Amino acid sequence: MTASGNGSNGSTSSDPAVLRAEIRRTRAELGETVQLLAAKADVKARMKSSASQARDRFRAKASTAATRMSSNGGRPGGQAALRPNPVPVATLIGVAASAVAVILLVMRRRRR
Repeated sequence: MTASGNGSNGSTSSDPAVLRAEIRRTRAELGETVQLLAAKADVKARMKSSASQARDRFRAKASTAATRMSSNGGRPGGQAALRPNPVPVATLIGVAASAVAVILLVMRRRRR
């Protein structure tokens, strides 16, 4: 076999400078891949990110609801009508999200 037929893409050169450049490029690609895999495997960071996003969505919805209520003088009705008592629903959603996060963390620790 020849040196040009041994590479994975069939175009490997026997020139040391070209080989070194290809090795550097491959190492850089491998490093990026390892970083992406490590980020995917970091469950704790992913859970924190997910919780942060949920908290931001909740705050945005609460702000929107407060704006609608203040534009109606604190009285539901008209086009900006809200449910009679949205606070317990939002609280239950927050509690459920927190419970899921705690359960996932406990399950992860038990696996170790």
